[in-house]
Amino acid sequence: MNVLLFAPEYRPNLSSMIRSAEFYGLDKVYIYDKNKLMLPPTHSKKARADMAHMAKVWTAGAIDHIEIIKIEEDIKDFLANYEGRKVATLVDEKAKHLNAVQFESNDLLIFGSEKEGLPSDVLPLIDQGVYIPAIGHTPCLNVAVTFGIVLHQALKTLES
Repeated sequence: MNVLLFAPEYRPNLSSMIRSAEFYGLDKVYIYDKNKLMLPPTHSKKARADMAHMAKVWTAGAIDHIEIIKIEEDIKDFLANYEGRKVATLVDEKAKHLNAVQFESNDLLIFGSEKEGLPSDVLPLIDQGVYIPAIGHTPCLNVAVTFGIVLHQALKTLES
């Protein structure tokens, strides 16, 4: 199982997802870094050192134990050529309920950006959409929280 963080917008969310991925035993995370969160500041050595330190702190050290693979190619090419099934979290009740999905070991779990989700031109490349139904009044979850819930459920279904 692999994960793709599609254009995350906030470093704390990115760090939390990296931390959760490593916590659950993943050995790599794909990141399409359209918003350039992975680029260090260029204005001083101190700023670059501070960012490296914060990455380590925010991920509780997970950054040292997981491979981060930046998608440098066109993201649509990457998705079209990925050999496994592409499973994306969507805020769409037409998608499949998370508890009804049987995940597969070669799945790529895709998590869209905090504000935009996944762009409409990427949706046709997705094999399966999943959603977490809201029980309360809040219509959606933070992407890092969603990441933890979906990854936990996916790994749980692989065990059974």
